Amino acid sequence: MRERVFILFVLVFLMSGCSSNLVGTTAEGVPIVRVPLRLSNAYLIKSQPPVLIDTGTLGDMDDLSKQLHENRVRVNELGLVIVTHGHSDHAGCARELRDESGAKIVLGAGDLPLASKGHNDELMPLSFEAKVLKPLIPDIYPSFTPDIALDRPMSLESFGISGTVMPMPGHTVGSLVVVLSNHTAFVGDMMAGGIFGGMFMAKSPNEHLYQADRERNKRNIAQLLDMGIQTFYVGHGGPLARDDVKKAFSL
Repeated sequence: MRERVFILFVLVFLMSGCSSNLVGTTAEGVPIVRVPLRLSNAYLIKSQPPVLIDTGTLGDMDDLSKQLHENRVRVNELGLVIVTHGHSDHAGCARELRDESGAKIVLGAGDLPLASKGHNDELMPLSFEAKVLKPLIPDIYPSFTPDIALDRPMSLESFGISGTVMPMPGHTVGSLVVVLSNHTAFVGDMMAGGIFGGMFMAKSPNEHLYQADRERNKRNIAQLLDMGIQTFYVGHGGPLARDDVKKAFSL
């Protein structure tokens, strides 16, 4: 147990030193930048105004601001922040971002109870490793009320992005997915890349350690594949390629 705890903290330290990087573009040629934070990825779409997908963990705000600045985007320039689900490593800086930027915050309606309490739901471990790591995962964050509690698809056309934010309950009751017209999707924790937060084998798809509804989540993956998604941007590790996802989930 002590060895596992030590490894986790070493990996968290290493992740905190990662730099953001260009991972793709939208159909319109707008750059997509991965912003690696301590425990998860955020993604910056450099549209006008810019769109941020996920916000990191409580305490990530300085690092997030720095990486945005490195990509010539100031926090107060953000127009929209999409929180894929109400867990602490994805929603942790949502309230700070709204306070500092004035950007509209989008959250799935099903995760409103999590955001209002600033607390994770009960994580449902799928493996022994998940059970071991569960006590080490922070479960609280500053509570917030989103500007948009999404319960139906929402277009991103007003941001110059050909894409849609879609409710896809599975990992949590209110999980959201962002699907772009160029067959790419931001799927939060629907799945994961690699192990130990993507530090190793980052482009190898895996089932996430925790799922509220495992079977529904797998149906979501199948649905996205049926929609022709070629590249999956995930909250941990990635990006993941279509053929690798099909093989990993036997779809």
